[in-house]
Amino acid sequence: MWNYGLVFLCFVVIASGESINNSDFTDDEEGIVEEDLSDYLEEDGVLYKTLWKPKDCAGPTEDGDDVTMIMEYYGLKDDGTEVEMEHALTTKIGRGQTIRSKGDGLFGMCLGERRRLVVPQHVLRNQYKKVLPGILDSVKTYLDVEVTKINEMSWHKFESGLRMAMLEPVESEFCSRTVVHGDTLYVEYEGTLENGKVFDSSANRGTPFGPFVHGKRQIIDGYTETLEGRCLGERWRMTVPPHLAYGDDGVGDDIPGGATLTFDVRLVQLNDNLWSDEVRDRKVLGWEEIYKPEVCEEMVGFDDELYIHYDATREDKSKFGSLVDNNPPYGPFSLSDRGTFVPALDHALPGMCLGERRMVVVPPRLGWVGGHHDSIMVEMMLVKINGKEAERFNTENKRERGESGKIEL
Repeated sequence: MWNYGLVFLCFVVIASGESINNSDFTDDEEGIVEEDLSDYLEEDGVLYKTLWKPKDCAGPTEDGDDVTMIMEYYGLKDDGTEVEMEHALTTKIGRGQTIRSKGDGLFGMCLGERRRLVVPQHVLRNQYKKVLPGILDSVKTYLDVEVTKINEMSWHKFESGLRMAMLEPVESEFCSRTVVHGDTLYVEYEGTLENGKVFDSSANRGTPFGPFVHGKRQIIDGYTETLEGRCLGERWRMTVPPHLAYGDDGVGDDIPGGATLTFDVRLVQLNDNLWSDEVRDRKVLGWEEIYKPEVCEEMVGFDDELYIHYDATREDKSKFGSLVDNNPPYGPFSLSDRGTFVPALDHALPGMCLGERRMVVVPPRLGWVGGHHDSIMVEMMLVKINGKEAERFNTENKRERGESGKIEL
């Protein structure tokens, strides 16, 4: 649902994806766009202007900020074909970094803001060619830039046209459950019009909005779209187009027809669980030893070939796992490769002895990909290390991992 940690840099000239002989075309036929540069600002030879920015600025970028980006540009493949390309990059803003405090036209941007840059050839060669494999060496390069992650804040665009700035995410280790269809919810909120006027807020009402049941059309569609998968306590700001809000009719004198609305929202109750400082600081991911051999003959190392048995219990008390399903142990795998594909189990494995059992709490965002909204209790048993088996287990009927290579839910 989300597009995590991105900044998009796009050429104004769009590549066809086929090899091009530039000498065969005029400037117009090549698609070269000459535009009026009088409304651009300038930093050390780089021209830039803002194309769009959110009404409410999250950020802006400052010295020391971590920024993750995907750069899209026109470049050369290994076979010499000219195509649109993209490259992921994570960097820190500041002196000596790919994005500096000044001189790039990128400093001080808001989350979700878009700028257009005109990059001269010497900057392209000294800076961007180092981080953008295959980029064409042009006298003047136009780049469109969209900031989509600043530190922990992230920008998300939905196919429906809704935009969301995730302002205060809950870390995966602290999120015990995510919102699914049928959950009963309460939110704190403030709603504003495009001119900044507040038309409604839970603070003015003196109480959160709720209860409402997620997915039952008891609230506007913009809320439904952003609430799915949220953790208790998360705060976000969403820009909701009319068709996901109150449409052409509006609401009385407060919300005109066709209005685009902005909501600052925090999920403060999920079923019977209330958001509090105590909940915020309560780590969910964890494990405890429930059995350990008196003599630790072998201990898990990063490159060891491992097999485990596991027995998992869900929120509704249903069970699954190699023991429950009468399957052979899961393996082989190593932590230096792709592990178990369940991050919480990978966290719990280091230091385990052959034959040891641990009970692991697996939060939804550190569990089976796309598989669960709840925290799962997993009893994990280490039954084999580098071909040596624990005494109380027999792996004669062992099997290799299936085609997916994953522990199945």
